[in-house]
Amino acid sequence: MNQMARCSMGTVLMMVVLLAITDAGAAEITARQGFYFGADIGVSVPNDLKSTRTNNGIGTNCDQWLRTDTLNDGRTVPLPLDQCSPSALPKKTTGFNLGTGLLAGVNLGYALNDFRLEAEYFRRQQSGERSALNVPGDPKQAEFVERSEKISDFRADNFFANVYYDFHNMLSARFTPYLGVGLGVMHVQMDYSGTSIRTNNRETLHALGRNRHAAGLASLADEVLSDTLFGYQWIAGLDYAWSERFSVGLKFRYGDALSDFEDGDHAWKPLRGHASTVGPPGTPGGNLPIRYDIQADDLSFWGISLNLKYFFDM
Repeated sequence: MNQMARCSMGTVLMMVVLLAITDAGAAEITARQGFYFGADIGVSVPNDLKSTRTNNGIGTNCDQWLRTDTLNDGRTVPLPLDQCSPSALPKKTTGFNLGTGLLAGVNLGYALNDFRLEAEYFRRQQSGERSALNVPGDPKQAEFVERSEKISDFRADNFFANVYYDFHNMLSARFTPYLGVGLGVMHVQMDYSGTSIRTNNRETLHALGRNRHAAGLASLADEVLSDTLFGYQWIAGLDYAWSERFSVGLKFRYGDALSDFEDGDHAWKPLRGHASTVGPPGTPGGNLPIRYDIQADDLSFWGISLNLKYFFDM
């Protein structure tokens, strides 16, 4: 947990202690009615994000950009295009620990007896992680000196409609626990990068049955990915009525998307040291693009925040 998250958690815990102390002998405050405005500041703790990249392309020995070579089985590469139609190459799922981050938002609601209806916006941000694509026993592993993916600057803008039930006078006149549920949309963005750099050892490639002219070449991905998804959240909290109009409390939540994140049709920059096509411009394969798609699931997260509310009508 980073320094910012530790400070936020410390503030939240100190507030709990202060609220417990100041509640002693408090005068009764009636249940609030009418419109209120609220704000949240706290931390979000995501579960590991699972990302899958699908390469819609061709293998090294079909790359029409590379110079001619003879494989150890006597075949000449690049192979003819009729043997090299672009296809969805095997998928690889990578897990990312996005790290604890900031959660902040605002809300506008209406309280009626024990129920509250609320429109909420909040943003959560996570720093991300680089993950090495090391697969023990994979014969392709010897072909590369580096294979990695990175997700950074993860952010999600969330727009939710929430409904709450307040348990008035369950604990005391001023303390009110509540439960809630919300449905809405999440606009998710993340910076994605991928790195695949082949060994400079031409004989290693030859022994693996690859075109030796691919030695030392890099395939790089660098994109800002985004998608808008429907989502839900479960909420529990405890409010303290500081005055007739103002309350402060703690809010806990668990949220997730209802579908997988998807973004795709992105070009490599470069692909094996050249443009992201099967062949050079004006040659067979020059008009065949090579693209990759990203799919991510498990966008779930936990959140804890300090919540402030101001009631306009009593």
